[in-house]
Amino acid sequence: MGLAVIIGEGGETESLSLENAEVSARMTVAGLRSPLRNLLAGLVFAFLLALPIPRIAAQMIQVMDPAHHHPAPGTKLTRFEEIDSGVYKGSEPRNDADYRFLQSKHISYIVAIKFLPLLDRLEVRKARKYGIIVIPVTMNASTFAPSEKHIRQILCLLSDRRLRPVYFHCSIGRDRTALIATLYEIYFLGVPPEKAHDEIKRFGFKESWTLSGLSNYLEKHAKFPWDDGKHTCKRFPLPSSDK
Repeated sequence: MGLAVIIGEGGETESLSLENAEVSARMTVAGLRSPLRNLLAGLVFAFLLALPIPRIAAQMIQVMDPAHHHPAPGTKLTRFEEIDSGVYKGSEPRNDADYRFLQSKHISYIVAIKFLPLLDRLEVRKARKYGIIVIPVTMNASTFAPSEKHIRQILCLLSDRRLRPVYFHCSIGRDRTALIATLYEIYFLGVPPEKAHDEIKRFGFKESWTLSGLSNYLEKHAKFPWDDGKHTCKRFPLPSSDK
């Protein structure tokens, strides 16, 4: 075992084994490393705090959330999607860019789902400028189930190939639009009724007691076939922009 001589304060000397000296040196280095590590950790933490993480996260959420995705620059349409050949859904058109985008899809008819009659007048005027005809249909969204007559009226319009390409929407293109899109898939595209809940959620439906009328309608009517022998789609004259 080797010995090391350490000169202490006052010139006093004491002997120390080499092994102990090595341990002592390691402890000294470790003691120096600990503050260094803390310093580096503090610098990294400060750097992360300086990053605009909330803004970056918000931007990522907007990209992932269909409610913040717009189909073309300048448009305000959200949740835009083609659910069948020539059948499009989304939110209510708000500006000229929205109507120009719909026009680029060769859409000539809009089925506008409204809470109350007469709420379509502004949209009718704007759409007419772009050669698009608005067909308003009343449909509520509340704890009360919507009228089966209104639901079937909307679906009859969407299934009428004379209107295609056709675009349908409610105000934000979410809850009532999601119900109609889901029923359309089940009745006309062969989606199994047991997938109704998954589909309406995929379309953005917000589950809430205030909208229980919509979810209850889906649960009840998704089980029955479209052609039930009681209801038929009556052929109607195509709406004119002159009216």
